[in-house]
Amino acid sequence: MKSISKKMMKKTSKKNIMNLLVSALLMSALSITHVNAGEPADKEQTASQDTLKVGKITQWFTKNGMKVLYQQADSLPMIDFRLIFDAGAARDSSFKSKDGMVLAGLARLTNGLIFEGTKTLTANQIADQFANLGIEYGNGSYRDMAVVNIRTLSYEKQRDGALSLLTNVLANATFPDEALQREIARMIVSLDYEDQTPSKKASRFFYESLYKNHPYGTPPGGSRESLKVIQQSDLLAYYKQLYVAKNVVLAVVGDLTESQARDYAEKISSAMPSGEKVAQLPTAEQNDHEIIIRENHPSTQTTVLMGQPVLKRGDDDLYPLYVGNHILGGSGFSARLMKEVRVKRGLTYSIGSYLVPMHAQGPYQFSFTTKKSSTEEAIQLVEENLNQFIENGPTEEELKNAKLNITGSFPLRQASNKDIVENLAVIGFYELPLNYLDQYNTKIEAVTLEQIKSAFKRRVHPKKMATIIVGPEVEAAADKEQTSEKIVPTSEKNSAQSKG
Repeated sequence: MKSISKKMMKKTSKKNIMNLLVSALLMSALSITHVNAGEPADKEQTASQDTLKVGKITQWFTKNGMKVLYQQADSLPMIDFRLIFDAGAARDSSFKSKDGMVLAGLARLTNGLIFEGTKTLTANQIADQFANLGIEYGNGSYRDMAVVNIRTLSYEKQRDGALSLLTNVLANATFPDEALQREIARMIVSLDYEDQTPSKKASRFFYESLYKNHPYGTPPGGSRESLKVIQQSDLLAYYKQLYVAKNVVLAVVGDLTESQARDYAEKISSAMPSGEKVAQLPTAEQNDHEIIIRENHPSTQTTVLMGQPVLKRGDDDLYPLYVGNHILGGSGFSARLMKEVRVKRGLTYSIGSYLVPMHAQGPYQFSFTTKKSSTEEAIQLVEENLNQFIENGPTEEELKNAKLNITGSFPLRQASNKDIVENLAVIGFYELPLNYLDQYNTKIEAVTLEQIKSAFKRRVHPKKMATIIVGPEVEAAADKEQTSEKIVPTSEKNSAQSKG
């Protein structure tokens, strides 16, 4: 009997082991299939119904739909919380006054007044309580996004106090009318300052000319007319619609466990209604012809901006365009434009070019200042160098040096918790792959000369660019008058109407 029992036990044991192995293999296969649907297979990942892990980053959604990205960083007793709402100035165009005027400036006002009071606390009380706990807090409003962030010590008293204050603000912000009127007055003064500052004026004209039929053309700082009609009820309506769980990404970085991060994320999320995520912005099309705006300004130098909509976040051409721009105008004294325009000819003190990828196509911008007599020469030189670069691309040596520069400086962009939380927030907000940072240098290294030439030829069209010239006694060049389009910028219209 004993020998029979032992044989049966051995058979049963072997059978159970085989069943367990088969089950484990099936579970592994299912897990891999699920992960591959969302992320490349070359990264070690695990996934469940609401969680995705890639390297050090964990992503999940709270019960009412808020996306969360978390990374532990316990070298310092510090925690950073960063909330990014899809509630930037581009969303102002959906909110209008009774007579149909776009309420430009509404996004900035709503975000700027979020810490000005709740149903139970005044602005001073909020500030005092944050200060007593040693908590840093802040906010910001841009074209694509609105940001709320806090930084606290990871000790229980401080982190719980920070969470309590943050959730109170998110759930009960009141936007007091007294604070609103004060901020509107300040923003109107800022518009006066813009009119007196060539670079600010040129930037405003630049976006208006590139995005005249797109939400990005709405000035974040508003106009004199729109600011004067915005009321407290408009801020409350904006906040109710856009500051909701499904329309925000929370990034958490610091000295806390994933379990603690999940608990805090649920509390932050529950302070807001679930709501709905706003619709995607429309494509930003390039102009079909050249636009030139010349604006007289009593300055000692002329400010020039040139560019067009080119790139949105997540585009395949990001890396070739980025490396190419680094060579052409994005790397300081080693850039072609700096060598040609400043070093060889002394036409400017500083010149650069910048790619600004956004939700929709952000601008590719060239900017410099020069003396009045050399304005046309400098513009022509930039155009010539751009055309040559589009046609011929960079050299092997330029590409090699650019890659070394970009990949060598990349670690500095992740050197602190603040850098990390900002990167995580951007990844979540623009729906980039979770291995975006891990793959960045590899993608840069893989860029070829042909990819750069191809991307520039397909994406960058000098004869469809806008050129903004703001300076002393600016006059239209005879050879460009026939192709120019004179646009009266919004701020100029507003200024004339306010004085009339």
